[in-house]
Amino acid sequence: MDQNNFNAGAPRPFRSHSHTSNHNNHNSAHSGHQTPMRHSLPTCMALVDARYVGWLSGKPNGLMNRSAFASVLAQALPNAGVHAQLVRTYWYTESDDGMLVDDQCVRLVANDLHNEGGPTLSAMVRDLNALAQRVGCVHVVIASDDERLIAAIDEARLSGMRVHTLCDESVQNFATFSKNEPDLARLVRAGDRRIIVARGELTQAASAGAGKAGADTLAPSIDASKTMQEVAQAWWDKCDSHERDDLRETVPHARGLPQDVDRTLLSAGRDELNRPLTTGERHLLRKLARDLVLGDPDVAAGVTAGGQSTDD
Repeated sequence: MDQNNFNAGAPRPFRSHSHTSNHNNHNSAHSGHQTPMRHSLPTCMALVDARYVGWLSGKPNGLMNRSAFASVLAQALPNAGVHAQLVRTYWYTESDDGMLVDDQCVRLVANDLHNEGGPTLSAMVRDLNALAQRVGCVHVVIASDDERLIAAIDEARLSGMRVHTLCDESVQNFATFSKNEPDLARLVRAGDRRIIVARGELTQAASAGAGKAGADTLAPSIDASKTMQEVAQAWWDKCDSHERDDLRETVPHARGLPQDVDRTLLSAGRDELNRPLTTGERHLLRKLARDLVLGDPDVAAGVTAGGQSTDD
């Protein structure tokens, strides 16, 4: 962690001047007025990419309970030295969970067949810029793995806003984290503080929303499964020997595929099917690609006869 993580953001201590205290007390006794104490905390808003939070929780196919997530985030703020009140959370997602949650705003974003994550990125940048220009709050938490946000984060920080990045406990070993997730590591470093949430707490929040999962979590059809196999194999065939060696070194120790690889695969899958991928199809495509990297001897089969991934 950088040195900015120490003591920054703590409430400014009240200065007591002993040589004037008696005089001030005498005046206040006659005037009936006392120096007001500042009880209110600075305001904080969170911009949350639902896909990223699902990935952090280890349940990318489930729906997050947004109310439970807000509680987890609010508890994590003071642990990072950010003494602020979480007043609103903006939730960027491709599907509406139908939940009614106080102090939250759902931003529905489209699936872009040619730019994975592009609509979410544009929406988050637009809102972050608006907050910085209008001084909408003192602190902002960015929950995303899209390193393309770094420029917008820099602009917001230059305006005087304090911007923090959300991550899990794996960031505490930053050398290993940077090696396994280099793009995400650059984004994490762009913030003033790292807001660390325990993966177990996120998993519980995701489990609380599991009952609301949509129909798109069903296993892919046989035709779609075959297409996902072809997409994964075509991607692997295009990787040169250096890229393959790098992936074989990093993927076994990472929670998922590198984000640039993930975006490339999902974009290719959408192009082949000429429609957005379902959650089940995305899950299968990622598994097939990971199996290719790890040299799974059964990757040629990839799916069961029913079209379902062999990975549960």
